[in-house]
Amino acid sequence: MNVLFLVPPETISLESSVPKALEGGKGYYPKLGLMYVAAWYERALGKRPGFIDCPPEGVSQSELLGKVRAQKPDVVAMSIMTFNLLDALETAKVLKQENPDLKICLGGPHVNLYPKETLNLPDVDFVVFGEGERIFTKLMQTLEEGGVEATALSSVNGLGFIRDGEAVVNPADTDLLDLDELPFPARHLVDVTRYQHIIKEGRQFFTIQATRGCPAACTFCDIRKTKFRERSAENVVAELEQLVELGLDDLYSVYDTITINKKFLLKLCELIVERGLKFHFKISARVDTVTPELLKALKSAGCYRIHYGIESGTERHLDYLEKGQGLEKIERACKWTREAGIGFFAYMMIGIPHETKQEMLATVDFAKRLKPDYAQFSICTPYPKTELYFRMLDEGIVPDDYWQSFAENPSPDFKIRFWNKDFSEAELRKLQDECHARFYRSPAYLMKQITKLKSWSDFTAKARMGTKILAQRMGI
Repeated sequence: MNVLFLVPPETISLESSVPKALEGGKGYYPKLGLMYVAAWYERALGKRPGFIDCPPEGVSQSELLGKVRAQKPDVVAMSIMTFNLLDALETAKVLKQENPDLKICLGGPHVNLYPKETLNLPDVDFVVFGEGERIFTKLMQTLEEGGVEATALSSVNGLGFIRDGEAVVNPADTDLLDLDELPFPARHLVDVTRYQHIIKEGRQFFTIQATRGCPAACTFCDIRKTKFRERSAENVVAELEQLVELGLDDLYSVYDTITINKKFLLKLCELIVERGLKFHFKISARVDTVTPELLKALKSAGCYRIHYGIESGTERHLDYLEKGQGLEKIERACKWTREAGIGFFAYMMIGIPHETKQEMLATVDFAKRLKPDYAQFSICTPYPKTELYFRMLDEGIVPDDYWQSFAENPSPDFKIRFWNKDFSEAELRKLQDECHARFYRSPAYLMKQITKLKSWSDFTAKARMGTKILAQRMGI
């Protein structure tokens, strides 16, 4: 049985809450989740799967069919977010028209939220929800052994399948994986040079994952209050050595929880220095999880930027979002970060329920006071099945469960709503543009960036980012 892991072309993806000018052109991130599933499958069954990542490879929907035809898969597996559900369904339809016997298996964040709804959609044969590595491989083993009957498939927890035209969703697989048992992501199946980011420091960018889960309570996040796990420092550094051998010298640790276990991270930094590994890396972190000691260790290991989810410049909206951090704590962490010689990226949010225009502009002023290298002002958006979404439903700000309706009947004319009772979408978009312009056109910010330029490539990267901001502001 031939398996193809596929990232579909981006043709009808949903619009996000960041400015249109910043949505494209930043580069492409590797799909680590799908690469982990591919690696587990390859190790367990001893078979090399195919892997096509359409966006970075520049594969259009019209070109994809020929590539799939050449690989002759029996199963195509896609990991999807809500944003690219429509792309995945369109791809599944095209592939099924070519080969009606082809099996389509969907997994990923959207399926975790809506397993049965996804399974009920056209051209979907299987869904995998939860940690997909073991579940998908069990499905493939069952199919390999001829277990296409419902009794065989019913034994695979975390699996959904179609039986007699009806969707059957098995119980979830609640046994969490030991992260040290995971094989390293199947990077050998892709061209690593295809992945880039506009504000990288090294020559070649890639991502790494050291943790899963998050104990924090942020209401806008779909993994709030989930069990936190980390790999051992020795396991992570072994992967880092492999990445350096591949020529990857600019790494990004996905998930913002790597700093939660300080003992683990201090050990990892120590091992990086001891083994003489030379690369640049950036991480995401909460401001309440960093200390001067930890920041010093990160700097010595090669960390050049930290992405902080700061969100708001007002205490009442930090409380509304249940960030668990106040303005004083934010300012202290940012000051420590600057003193350690590490840059930082501030993720800010406007349009929070009950927020006034004055408070949104105060968030810009607060961001300017923190002196980050970059700031992004997204519009507060209640994403599916988050605590924020349920709260806004309860408050009547969101009138009905429109994400549920989309999951059941996804349509290309669907439009994400911001649902702020005091501002229209056009007003929020205009305020968003104003926030970015106020931040990036600040004389203090411009002078700081000029003094920090290290090379021509550094200048061009920042100029491209600045041009996108100003072009958005001017409506170009």
